Amino acid sequence: MQALILAAGTGSRLKQYTEKVPKCMVPVNGVPMIERAIDSLVEAGIKKLYIGLGYKSEVLKDFIAKTFDDKRLNGMKIDFVENPVYDKTNNIYSLWLAKDVFSQDDTLLLESDLVFSKELIKNLVKSKEKNLAVVSHYEDWMDGTCTILDKGDNILDFIGKNAQNPVEVDSYYKTVNIYKFSRDFIQSYYLPFLQTFMEVFGKNNYYETCLKFLAQTDPTLLKAFKVSGDIWYEIDNPDDLKAAQERF
Repeated sequence: MQALILAAGTGSRLKQYTEKVPKCMVPVNGVPMIERAIDSLVEAGIKKLYIGLGYKSEVLKDFIAKTFDDKRLNGMKIDFVENPVYDKTNNIYSLWLAKDVFSQDDTLLLESDLVFSKELIKNLVKSKEKNLAVVSHYEDWMDGTCTILDKGDNILDFIGKNAQNPVEVDSYYKTVNIYKFSRDFIQSYYLPFLQTFMEVFGKNNYYETCLKFLAQTDPTLLKAFKVSGDIWYEIDNPDDLKAAQERF
């Protein structure tokens, strides 16, 4: 199993921290988010990591080269896939640019603006389920796409922020933006949907939109991997950063 971290975005809502470094290098209690993520993947036994680059790509490459020697990586190899138009596109296109490496093995897909418990990745890797979206039962502090599950934890739908109904939030499970996909799922379902979607709607969209269509087409394709909201935090703005520093 390999991993792919998408780190192309600019992090404009953290501008005071990201004028010189990419968003994923913003430190949480002194440790950059990308450093935490790579250490977690190493501990989970991942041996191949690809990082999708965009904003301040050379800064990130240099940081990784100086921070992670062979001993710390414990056999993991890191390579990069660059999105040269990161400022005009969204993560759907960054993922598409990584299609050749994305499709070559079972893959963990992670966003780079997260802090999380190392056990989360270990348990995700150990799960016997092949295609999983990490989710947490909705809480007031959470923001962004949510899912609806059936009794078997199959994902029935992805609900974008603007389509969420306050009356129904108790049934929502927030996406953590960490996924596990089998190579068959990537090759047979996900990448064909990504390509078709971009041809129709363009490159400035989120890859979760394609997961929404797949879930609606066949709810058995993707299951929820439920975790506590206490073991992760997504950092989009200074308030998130402060909350994450208190939690971790």
